[in-house]
Amino acid sequence: MCYLPLEIITNILSRLPVKSLVRFQCVSKEWHTLISGQDFIKLHLHRSFKSNTDRTLIVQELNAGIPFDFFSVSFHDENRFGKRLEIYQPLHCSNTSTDILSSCNGLVCIYNQWGEVIAIWNPLIRKYRKLLREPIEKPSGFSNSWPISLAFGYDSHNDDYKVLRVVSFFNMGTPGTEFEVKLCSRRLQRWKKIEDQWPNKEWSIRSDSVFLNGALHWLVAVNGQNPENIVAFDLATEKFRVITTPLKAPTSCLTCLEVLEGQLCFIVIVDEMYNDVWLMKEYGEESSWTWIYKIEQGVVGSTFEYCKPLMCSKNNGKKILMKECHRYRTYLIWYDIEKKTRKRVKIRKLPAMFQTATCIGSLLLLDGDNVIDPTQKNNRNQTPSEGLNLLVKGVID
Repeated sequence: MCYLPLEIITNILSRLPVKSLVRFQCVSKEWHTLISGQDFIKLHLHRSFKSNTDRTLIVQELNAGIPFDFFSVSFHDENRFGKRLEIYQPLHCSNTSTDILSSCNGLVCIYNQWGEVIAIWNPLIRKYRKLLREPIEKPSGFSNSWPISLAFGYDSHNDDYKVLRVVSFFNMGTPGTEFEVKLCSRRLQRWKKIEDQWPNKEWSIRSDSVFLNGALHWLVAVNGQNPENIVAFDLATEKFRVITTPLKAPTSCLTCLEVLEGQLCFIVIVDEMYNDVWLMKEYGEESSWTWIYKIEQGVVGSTFEYCKPLMCSKNNGKKILMKECHRYRTYLIWYDIEKKTRKRVKIRKLPAMFQTATCIGSLLLLDGDNVIDPTQKNNRNQTPSEGLNLLVKGVID
């Protein structure tokens, strides 16, 4: 038998999709040690980003039964999407939904409000880790708290995944707000209070968070006004900074933040008329905000409300995969920036209303807990990876 050097084996394996690598851990002890090693996991993640091939959409059906409301759809190229596959998230609860907060490096952060439980989940390899619960303690003199804002991202300086929680406290009819900001480290498994002050006590969070360049970002504004500022929190330095938006939208419009091809994206939404999209070409440089395209009513239909950019096409980047949101229906579309045309993506049995997270193939959390299919009671004592290991071992033997 011919044996290949470890360097060549590593080079070959690091280019394979995660589902194959999970199976190949059973080939030998050497392969198991190699694939589960942190150096290999980082190399594989780097190559997944570079090749841009191993990508999956995680779809959560809205207003659906629980827990059968999560699906995965693999993305091969512009014209090829995989079948809708049902998947199981780890925070099962009989009477409330688990929401997607955001995704980063193949990990999805999910939150169950009923149990106040947060988990970091790798849906492609069915592994997860729950974070410790942290009670909210109202400071003296305040009777009310504003809903929690949670954000998730990666601190590359400390090689750690972190969740930030922002809570505001206030009294009805009385001016003045107090903010509590806490950070949880996956590596240290503990919460700590952030000493740096929220930039302006009159600002409330007006958007979901987005992660980019080691920082978490929100649109913020004084109540009753449209946002003209972005608050960014650096996960390494644990400091806040303020970025100005490219324009102040009229109060009749909605605004939101996204990330598109590694750039901060600011969108102005004029209901059922158009979406204006701006990109920050150089991160942190406010003068680099650039208007890139407008999606108008005639292109996407008369009842659309918002087109959320998900990813660019693999070939030339001139087409953008979007989630096209209507009042009672959601679609996936390809939008051509140059031709100003759209083409609907056809995936069988896609839910009528859904939200999405974009995942890249990653082996992160390979040492995490297993997500168990709640419908398979007889298999609860056997994890998915154990069953697969026995099957592959039988073939090899």
